[in-house]
Parts: sequence; C-alpha cells; structure tokens
Amino acid sequence: MPGRPTDTAHFRPDIEGLRAVAVLMVLAFHAGLPFVPGGFAGVDVFFVISGFLITGLLVREVERSGRVSLLRFYARRAKRLLPAASLVLVVTGVLSWSFVPTVRWAEIGGDLAASAAYVINWRLAARSVDYLAEDSVASPVQHYWSLAVEEQFYIVWPLLIVLGTWLVHRHRLRTRPVLGALLVLVVLASLGWSLVATAGQPQTAYFVTTTRLWELGVGGLVAITATFWQRLAPGPATAVAWAGVLALVLSATLLGPQTPWPGYAALLPTLGTAAVIAGGFAGRSRGPVRLLGAAPMLDVGATSYSLYLWHWPLLVVAAAAWGELSLWQGVAIAAFSYLPARLTYALVENPIRSAAVMSRLPSLALTVGAACTLLGLGTGLTLVRGMESAVVQAEAGAGAGAGSMLEGGPPVADPVAPSPDADPPAGVARDAAPDPTVTAPDPTAAGPDISRIDLTPESISPDPLLATKDLPGLYDRHCSGSVGGTEVIRCEAGDLAGDLDVAVVGDSKIGQWGDVLEQIATDQGWRLHYYVRDACPWSSASVDDDGSCLLWGQRVHDLLLGPEQPEVVIVSGVKQGAGEGTRQERSDRLAAGYADYWSDLAEEGVPVMVLADSPNPGGKHVYECVSEHRDDLSRCTFDRSDGSGTGALREAAAQVPTATFLTMNDWICPLEECPPVIGDVLVYRQGSHITNTYAVTLLEPLRARLVPAVDAALAALAQPASS
Repeated sequence: MPGRPTDTAHFRPDIEGLRAVAVLMVLAFHAGLPFVPGGFAGVDVFFVISGFLITGLLVREVERSGRVSLLRFYARRAKRLLPAASLVLVVTGVLSWSFVPTVRWAEIGGDLAASAAYVINWRLAARSVDYLAEDSVASPVQHYWSLAVEEQFYIVWPLLIVLGTWLVHRHRLRTRPVLGALLVLVVLASLGWSLVATAGQPQTAYFVTTTRLWELGVGGLVAITATFWQRLAPGPATAVAWAGVLALVLSATLLGPQTPWPGYAALLPTLGTAAVIAGGFAGRSRGPVRLLGAAPMLDVGATSYSLYLWHWPLLVVAAAAWGELSLWQGVAIAAFSYLPARLTYALVENPIRSAAVMSRLPSLALTVGAACTLLGLGTGLTLVRGMESAVVQAEAGAGAGAGSMLEGGPPVADPVAPSPDADPPAGVARDAAPDPTVTAPDPTAAGPDISRIDLTPESISPDPLLATKDLPGLYDRHCSGSVGGTEVIRCEAGDLAGDLDVAVVGDSKIGQWGDVLEQIATDQGWRLHYYVRDACPWSSASVDDDGSCLLWGQRVHDLLLGPEQPEVVIVSGVKQGAGEGTRQERSDRLAAGYADYWSDLAEEGVPVMVLADSPNPGGKHVYECVSEHRDDLSRCTFDRSDGSGTGALREAAAQVPTATFLTMNDWICPLEECPPVIGDVLVYRQGSHITNTYAVTLLEPLRARLVPAVDAALAALAQPASS
C-alpha cells in the first residue's frame, strides 16, 4: 500500500552544486586541461543525480495518489529537455554546413537525426567497432549519447514503477520495498553486464544503455531509501557527504582516458555522487553544502544542461575550421560556451519549463516536444541531402586509373606525359619506386610507365564525397569480422569449381584487394576462401588488449592446418608491431608471429604470397582533402612510404623460404609525392586503404606479379628435395 511521503521534493542547493561539478568536470576534460584527466566521469555524476530526482518524483506521486500519470511524466520530460536540445541541434547543423568539410555532412546529419530521436548512443557504439569508420572524427553531437541514455531510462523506469505499483496494490505491500527490490534487480543486472562488456568490448560498453542503467539506478536507490538517510545522525551524515566529495576529486584527478570504462572504475564517481546526495539529507549545515551551495556554483548548476549542450559543438566546429586547438583555445571556447548556454536557459529552457499552460495541458507539452524532435530530425536530413547534392558523379568507367600507366595505355596530354627521353616531371624518380620481388615477361610486372601518368583529372571517380562507400564486394557479403570479434567468418569466391584452393587471410589490407583477387581467381580457376577480420593481422603475436585478435588468428590457424587446408595462402596486414618496446622490437615481434604461422604452412607444403601494405598518408584524410581542393590536388599529396605494415611483412617473408613478398606500391604511389588522383580515379578512401575503383584498375599489374609467383612457388614445392 502507499506509504508516508518523504521530504525529498524541496530544492537541494548541494545537488544544484553537484550539477555544476559534473558539467565543469566535463568542460575541463574536453578543453584539454591536463589536471582533470578523469573529467569524463562528470557524465556519471549527472546519471546519479537524474536517477535520484526522477525516482523521487515518481515515488512521491505513487505515495500521494497511488498511481503514476505517464502522460504528465513524459510531458514534463518533453518540455524540460527537448526545446533546448533541439535548438542546439539546429545551430550545430548550420555551423556544420558553414565550417565542416562537406565530406562529413552525411555522417553528422545522421548523428543529428539520431540525437533528435535519442538513439545516438547506439549509433556511436556501432561506429566504435566499425573499422571502416576509422577516419570518423568526433561528432559535434557526440555528447548527446548521455542524454540518449537518460531518455531511454525515462521510458523504462516509469513502466517498472507502474508494475511495482500494481504489485503493491494487488498484494497489499509497502511501496518503497517493492520499488527498491525492482530497482536492485536493474542495478545488479546492469552492473554485471557493465563489468563483462567493459572487459570484452570496451568500445561499445562506453556508449550503450545497458552498461549505464545501474548508475541511474544507484541514484534511484538513494531516493527510495531517503527515510533512512534522513534519520542518520548529523555527524555520520556529514562524513558520508564529504567522503563522496573526496571520491569525486579522486575520480577527476586519478582516472584517465586509458581507464577501462565504465566497469569497476565507474563505481568511484557513482558511489561518490550517491554519498554526497545521501549525506546531504541530515548533514547539510556541516556538510559540503557550503561549498556546493555557493552562489557561483548554483548559477553554473542552473545552466548546466544548456552548458553541456553548447560546449562540445563549439569545440568540434572550431577544430574543423581552425585545425587542432591549443590548450588555451580549448579553454577559451569552453568558457565562451557559457554565453549561449545562459541565453538558452533564460530565453528557452526556463520559460518553457515554467509555462503554466504547459503544466495544465500535458498534451500541449508533448506536442511541443514532438515538434522539437521533428525539427532536429529535419536538420539532420537536410545536412545529409546537402552532401548528396554536392556529389559530382563521373560517368561509369570514365577513369583509367592505373591503366593510364600501362604500356600501350590511353595517351595523355603533353604536359602530363613527356616523351621517354625527356626529364621526368617534378617529383618523379624513375628508379625510386619499390621493385616487386617477382618479375615476369609481362611488361606490367616490371612497373608502371610513369611517363604516361595522368594527374590532370577531367572528373574524379569515385567522387571523394562517396569514397568511404567505395568498397570491395566482400563487405556487402559480410565476409569480414568486426573489431573485437573472435568468430571466423569464411566466404567463398572466384571459380567455385576451380582446381586450386587459395585462402585470403588477414585484415582490411588484404580485404581491399578482394574484387581484384576474385577476378584473377575466376580467370585462373582458383577457389578463393576469405578469412578476414578488421584490425587483426594473422600472427601468433598479440596486437590487442582483449586477446580477441589472437584467438581469431589461432582459430584460423587451426582451420588452415586442418580440415580447410588450402594449397596457397595470400596475406597482408596494416599493423606495425606487437606488444611493448621500441618500434623495431615491436616490428620484430609481429614478424616472428607471422613467420610462426607461415612456417607451419610450409611444413604442410602450402606457400604464402605476402602483399605489401599500401603507402600511408599519415594523418591526412586524402579523400576529404580532395573534396575540398578539387582544383588544387597538389595540396593533397603526401610523401611516399612503404606502408605501416610492410616492414614486418617483408621481414617475416625473409624468414620463411616458402613465402614470396609482392608489392603494388609502385603502382599505388608511382612518384616521390603520392598523388591523390591518378587517371581520373581517386586512389585513397579511409586511412591508407585504396578505393575499390582504383584497386580494380590494378587488375593486370597484380595478375602479372601474383600468378607467376603462385606458379613458381607451387612448382618449387613439387620438385623432389635433393639428396
């Protein structure tokens, strides 16, 4: 049955001050202040406060009326949260349109729409393990993930309260014990999952609702047990509250970006916040309320919601417009965000929340909330359509790509294609391009004819705005495992009735050759078998913290040395090294891991073809640069390199007699400065991956090197060993 109402409804200055602490922690962390490495835990402080306030509100309503009005509850949430949130989404969309590179509009537009629908946390979780999203930079609305978690809690928790109320009335039980028991179940289940997920998949664990509900639940438990904390003696209550403050200080200063989160570590700020709130019931005069209730803290606390909304978009857009921000630029922008936050609080947030008509007509509040949501959705979709309209679509097959450097390829204009006797163009070093290990009579095996290189595109294919979608077909067929996965996904391609089994093994750097290898396999009568997992080289050396890549590699090893043994293996990889130590030590360790597996194949008479990693543009996003500088592509070149993973691959190939090292880097970067567009074809997509369109133009050069290498390796293994 409903119990006696408790005194939790009145204003608590210490809680308002806690809001200030939470938002200041977050702002300091995002601004880059070095003495607050754990400032991200301010979000966890917000979670506990929200759980406490919302649960207290719902429990008081049950004790007062014996029921919960879901209509009024959701109306209060709508008028409190949605107007300010939608305003910031709209302004962020305008700022992104004005200052952020066009190539990012579609992703940001999707983020805006997901934020308006309060599901951005799930979108970010999916992106965090999407290796093909490696070039994604911080979204200007990334911070909305925490608001999404809270909104999802606001949907679920009132329904559980309704269930608890039904149980109370049906079985004549006491309200708070029943609701407390339900909340304990939620807390224990969510905390348990948080520990498991943080250990196994920390990227997604950070964002998903299921790993965070327990933090809101802890705040709810403080509200449900309010009568206990009210009866606590002032001395112990004061000690509890100050202990909570200490926990928050330790959270902000001792935790850091490398701390697995949320997991066990999140207990510190979560329980610390709960302690401040709980101790504040009876220990107010001698507790931290004097500090937290100071006028400046109350002012920041009152505007904390708007301040949280505004600071991050301003930081991200400023970085997009000006480049990487210095410490003091970050601090200045974070401080400046108080101005729009204060205006939003005074002109939007507070007037709408306090409007009497909204309180009298919950349906009106919900209508306003729905309109705000639609406004945010519309802003996001407008940004997506804006990028789509900016795409310049080249005619299918218009670009020759690497084909422009083939002997007998299409002629190019004189300024780009000097005669063979002329001096090479600026930046060209005829003999500096890497030589392939394997050569053959086919002229394409000897290297590109750089005298024919075409660097003056009439069109660009794919359009750089679509570069991240220009992928080989194996991704559409879901033939690549995701980061953190241990399941071996096996796909077949090529000539399925062929007479040679070829395994394609490694990470996305072997995956980028998928369509080309499939065409070669079809033509040569090879059956291809994919064993691909993102960010995971096939090596017995561990390259990740959670051991998932190592386990995946061991499983592939057992398959290839067992029931699925192929006749040839083709590998590549992007990783530079494994474990700790100097760069060379790490490279040697990774190479030894490669050689370990390849040697096991050698004992079974299976040769390995080792494809070099492609040249690395460093921190340059080539396709983004091309999209912004279509008329001056010289701004998008970069110094030629062997590629991040090539060193370890080459070293391992030298250790295993049956391994053959091959490189296509002379075709990918034929000049000392790697051109972003060759023969009207964009060379790079995410990171150091080449576009599928450019890879396909390398069909004949790769065939000329790979096929003779495979034939030679098999012929060598077929010869009887000399006595």
